[in-house]
Amino acid sequence: MTEESRDPVREGVADELAKLQPLQALTDELRLYPVRLLEQVCELADRRQGPVPDHTLTFLPYLGETAIRALVDGGYVQRLDDVPYAILAYLPTEQGRALAASLRETPKPRPKGPS
Repeated sequence: MTEESRDPVREGVADELAKLQPLQALTDELRLYPVRLLEQVCELADRRQGPVPDHTLTFLPYLGETAIRALVDGGYVQRLDDVPYAILAYLPTEQGRALAASLRETPKPRPKGPS
């Protein structure tokens, strides 16, 4: 759908509904799930010293498959289909490893509470 073909009334209703807490939580999950999946692929590849079989990844139905496809399309993960122990396997690319490493370098916010 192009910008010109969008119905402004429909877009307004969608914007209003997007403010609902369950839909905001879904939006957050859509944004953050690929981050956790990239971290998981990098950690498992390091631990295994090789490709990560698809059956070892904890995919959420549809969302997980879409997220790994996006990571492959974006060049963060390489998909391998010629490994003997899995239908598909994945390896993080240098770009993916660098992005995941940036997560470890970022200090975690301290929990707020009484001092």
